[in-house]
Amino acid sequence: MHGYLRLIVMKILAKGRMSGYDLIKQIEKQTGAWKPSFGSIYPLLEKLLKEKLVEVELQGRKKLYFLTKEGKRHLALIDKSKNTLVDRLIAMWNAFGKITDKRELNFMLEIFNSLKKGQLPFKELHPELNEFRATIFELYSAGKDRKKIKSILKSAVKKLKAVK
Repeated sequence: MHGYLRLIVMKILAKGRMSGYDLIKQIEKQTGAWKPSFGSIYPLLEKLLKEKLVEVELQGRKKLYFLTKEGKRHLALIDKSKNTLVDRLIAMWNAFGKITDKRELNFMLEIFNSLKKGQLPFKELHPELNEFRATIFELYSAGKDRKKIKSILKSAVKKLKAVK
């Protein structure tokens, strides 16, 4: 998600004024897991200031950042481009759905529709899904017992299907 920090920060600032610390807390709250560092947020805010996409207002000792008119215009262009891309992905997956498993199609459409709405897909499962994916990649790339990994995955799928 680090590559999307600029967009995420601009989206949050479009809703109101915030300090760098408040931005970090808001991102953590929205993603359910990811907490960008101060070393990521403040240089980004400085860059956005130089590009005249944000301005800063002093409130006591606190710096509150907010989008400028140019920042709002820039964000609208990004949103338009994102929506065009997501619409193309949805059309592609609908076509692909004619030859694939409907569950896979529905899963991908759920992701694309969440993205189009500006939401994080499966937000409440995000920390667990990240850990799951990272663990599988780590074990697989380390050459661990792949038959055992496959057996565990089959068992997990069976247990998940039993959830009512």
